[in-house]
Amino acid sequence: MNTKEVLRYLGYRDEDADEQIIAQIKLISEEITAEANPKNIFSVWDCKTSQDTVKLGEIEIKSLDLARHLCGCEKAVLLAATLGTGADNLLRRYNALDMEKALVAQAVCTVMIEEYCDNVVCEASRSALLEGLYPTSRFSPGYGDFDIVWQKDILKLLDCEKRIALTLTEGYMLIPSKSVTALVGFSKGKTGNSENKCARCKTQCVYRRVD
Repeated sequence: MNTKEVLRYLGYRDEDADEQIIAQIKLISEEITAEANPKNIFSVWDCKTSQDTVKLGEIEIKSLDLARHLCGCEKAVLLAATLGTGADNLLRRYNALDMEKALVAQAVCTVMIEEYCDNVVCEASRSALLEGLYPTSRFSPGYGDFDIVWQKDILKLLDCEKRIALTLTEGYMLIPSKSVTALVGFSKGKTGNSENKCARCKTQCVYRRVD
């Protein structure tokens, strides 16, 4: 668990966190780790982009922002990952009993699923289909004009309900909540889209990474 990242999500900046919050992060991280059941699934696709369209096999996604992100990529990985229902159950328990712990737990879970997704991308990169190619950062439904409704298609393509027990609400939100779907492009050379998404984002955000 990257404690520095958890502190960033909790709003700590230049000031040092006290020993109490550090201890609380450690304790909650251990509790969530014990309850979580991380699962993932991914598949590799041929990728072609035009100005505002991404083609994965026979699937066409209309999104100017996604097309820009994957420009120059010849392959793409479609992935889904989740911390499982145990993490969600623990978050609900914290919400009912202690809001301070609930805030810490939300930050811990966010960092956990982000780091887990990074590991999934590393695993996918070792595929023979991606040998010698460089990955972009992840790009998820809801980023820019990549419509969140594509969550439904991604879950269907990866058979997520059956294989990792990941489903959707009617509003296209993932269940369990600490889950991610995303696309990662792979190209023959490194691009600016290989950087972390905070480095490329122009939004003024309290969670922005400065490293």
